[in-house]
Amino acid sequence: MKLRIDEEGNVWAEVNRRSILVGSAAALLSQETASGATGLNSLSPGVGAADDPFGFARMVTSNWPDLRLSRPVPDFGVDWTALMPGGRSMLGASIPLQLHPARSDGGRALVSIPDQRRAGSFLDRPGRGLLVGAAGNDESPQFYLLDGRNARGRLSRTAGIQEVTAPLAYELDDLTYGILWAVSNYDDALQADDQDLAETRTDLERYDRLSSSAVSREAAPGLNSVAHMWLGSDFCARHILKALPDLPELPAFWTREQHGEEASAWLIFDHKYPYLQATTKALGGPSTRAFCVPEAVVQASPRHERILLFLAVALMESLGIHAQFTTDASYEAVEGFVVSPDKEAIIANWVRGDGMWHVDVTGRTSIVRAFTNAAGDVAADSIIEAPTAAERLRALAHYLDLPWSWLIHRCAQLGRYGTSGLIQPRSRLVSSAGLDAACSYVGALPADS
Repeated sequence: MKLRIDEEGNVWAEVNRRSILVGSAAALLSQETASGATGLNSLSPGVGAADDPFGFARMVTSNWPDLRLSRPVPDFGVDWTALMPGGRSMLGASIPLQLHPARSDGGRALVSIPDQRRAGSFLDRPGRGLLVGAAGNDESPQFYLLDGRNARGRLSRTAGIQEVTAPLAYELDDLTYGILWAVSNYDDALQADDQDLAETRTDLERYDRLSSSAVSREAAPGLNSVAHMWLGSDFCARHILKALPDLPELPAFWTREQHGEEASAWLIFDHKYPYLQATTKALGGPSTRAFCVPEAVVQASPRHERILLFLAVALMESLGIHAQFTTDASYEAVEGFVVSPDKEAIIANWVRGDGMWHVDVTGRTSIVRAFTNAAGDVAADSIIEAPTAAERLRALAHYLDLPWSWLIHRCAQLGRYGTSGLIQPRSRLVSSAGLDAACSYVGALPADS
């Protein structure tokens, strides 16, 4: 069944070549509003080929069942609206999509745009939108994505047909879906609270002069959960950098991230990559960072989240940070810390905590000993221990059930082009630098290491 709206605003349904008057657009929209709907038709399992000519809806809902697609009526140039799922703290995001036929041509995909006016209207809008090129066939569909802003600068004309070029690196799969999911969630949430977040950060600067503080989320009322995450992460990073030079000897780091949602902050928050670089410079050499990721957590995590966790660890390894992993769930409650064994510890925790952050600098014997023992235990029995970063990352990929050769190939592709053409951050608090660095590093690793 197809719906169309005539010049008088009447909605007609075309069923088996017969047109049936359904009602006026205004009446239908008012009915949907009254019933709590949003004016979008949610995708149902029964969507037919006429409604999904490229098989896009069938493919994405099969691979990522938490993703929801809806068709705007009238569409105003939008073929699908992708409702990206949220997470433990993520709130979800909405991305308008416009689809066009595409074909592979060497190392690129050429997306043909037959209706230039419709595409122009879609691409000229200031909000986020994705241009999707559909290639392949029914048995093996391929879809290539371009951020709307990026697509505007790639338009060209060939034999009277407008085209846009997309790198094959931007093919939709678990890697690119994970990036879309994480960036859109963090970017939209931080952009939504931008002004209030900036004012709150200034208000909370009074805690900077304290060596110990535990700040609840009530200190930042009205901010969303992602904004709370960013504030906690930013404060903990500054706390560690301030206290690190005073530690008596080379420390060991402990981090609480277990899922791709948490770990992707290392790749996306604007302060995280510079923080890793600054700690490496301050220490003057390699360091260690321990993770506790039990098998049950891995088994419950979708593949795109496991990829994001892998990339976060790869970013650390690229800077000379020796990653260590334990599967022992008894360590899950350990807070994030930096410890000079048996001497002094920095506590800095914002992940899965009761408040926005808890920080401290302590020489208390019982605490320092507990942290020293935890770091020592994981170092002695790390499940990914190996003499080189490449071997450790390969062991991690195996533990996370990720195909090593595929990771190398896909990261090399993305590292060559960068991720901002796939999805361009809008928030000033989101950066693609860490993500691009991680992809470039993994892509340069030996596939047969």
